Amino acid sequence: MIGGFRNRIELLTFSRTADDAGGAGIAWLPGPEIWADVSRLTSTRDVTGDRERRLKRIAARIRVRSDIVLGQQIRFDAERYEVVSIESDDGRARRFTLICEEVSS
Repeated sequence: MIGGFRNRIELLTFSRTADDAGGAGIAWLPGPEIWADVSRLTSTRDVTGDRERRLKRIAARIRVRSDIVLGQQIRFDAERYEVVSIESDDGRARRFTLICEEVSS
């Protein structure tokens, strides 16, 4: 741990597997663990049909990596989150802030 990067997050990688119907299934597999500075954000509403639930949101500040993309998933505190925004917070592309929403089961 160096500086404010005091939390460990796990990057999840996806594996695409062809199915018998000609489509594909995606499985999220464990990937590298990295140091991050994680803060909780205000939750958002997820409305599916007539059901409403709150989605947890986090901001994870990390050092720049080339393997982070929108839609990627991470694991933090035994919860899975999807990266919905990637922002450069220092203007020099040395750190990213990942805005992530809880993955609903």
